Amino acid sequence: MTQFLEKIPDSKSYYTKHTGGHEMIILTILNKANVQSFLELGIYKGDCIMKAAQFIPNCVGVDIVDHIGPNKNFKFVNATTDDFFSSNTSKFDAIFIDAEHKLDVAIRDLENSLKVLNYNGFIFMHDTDPACKELVHPGYCGTAYGINEYVYKSHPELDMVTLPVTEAGITIIKRKNENRATSYFQ
Repeated sequence: MTQFLEKIPDSKSYYTKHTGGHEMIILTILNKANVQSFLELGIYKGDCIMKAAQFIPNCVGVDIVDHIGPNKNFKFVNATTDDFFSSNTSKFDAIFIDAEHKLDVAIRDLENSLKVLNYNGFIFMHDTDPACKELVHPGYCGTAYGINEYVYKSHPELDMVTLPVTEAGITIIKRKNENRATSYFQ
């Protein structure tokens, strides 16, 4: 990733200034929303999930490669996201999708995540607003940014906001009409 960013003009300073911003946003929201169960698809080095597991009792991370080793403070599933969902029976308050950066896989991950998302839950998706065309590279954001158009066209029952933060952007997705107030009357 760093080698790729070095090809972008002034990428080292850009990368240094902006890396990790999406984790801060996610962790702040998870904490303030009192999330009790969290699923992260594509954990890489575990920067987000290891911090989330400090205050969320049920954290599950899924990745095809274990970059962290044995000292994890969360449940790690060494599998593809498709394999994880084929055997998963748990539901989650929040889900962070940052695994495969191909649109077709991001769509499957979103559809599978919606099936296991608790009432009033929300989904974060990374790589949804690349800051420049060079970031639309298979080794970086890939075609995952296309998920925004997919959600608009295919899921009118969802609310979505894309934040132009860091070099890749982040999208937050939630079902319409699900909030704490409406849950009182169910």
